[in-house]
Amino acid sequence: MAGHKGRMTGLTLVELMVAMAVLVVMLTIAVPSFQGMLERTRAATANHQLTASLMMARAAAVTRRQPVTVCPSADGEECRRDLVWEDGWIIFADPDKLGSPADADAVIQRFQALGGGLLVRSSRGRPLIRYQPNGRASGSNLSLRVCHSDQQLLAKVVVNNVGRARTEQAGPGDRCDPAGA
Repeated sequence: MAGHKGRMTGLTLVELMVAMAVLVVMLTIAVPSFQGMLERTRAATANHQLTASLMMARAAAVTRRQPVTVCPSADGEECRRDLVWEDGWIIFADPDKLGSPADADAVIQRFQALGGGLLVRSSRGRPLIRYQPNGRASGSNLSLRVCHSDQQLLAKVVVNNVGRARTEQAGPGDRCDPAGA
């Protein structure tokens, strides 16, 4: 303040208004980009979580030398019979091939709902996947599609008959068609 005796420093109203206008323009540009990045991160996380749980189930089947099943489950105790996976899923020992846990001790791992507006749907006719003691997943290929609530396909996890899970990234404009696997 030396040399500026009696003079107040600060922003004028015009300078403040210009700074606010610049801030609004920057936020208008940045927020949609941030939302897109957040959506891509959620989809990648869901994709990795699905892939990891399938690999865990396969390893458990081989290690335990008995069938292990992965199925959608909203309550963490019973399998759903529809194709909806975003409410959660479970991995359980399935030695009698019942398709649902025989009791609470059979459940190996529970996975919670994904949230964030993501949908996960499995192939028609494949509401669950059962790994055999040799690590194979008999039957047709299973596809788990990670989608946005507006039915835009974000990613896909595919399990082949050998039991290997692989991920596929979605292309621009790909739709989450339940008929397509």
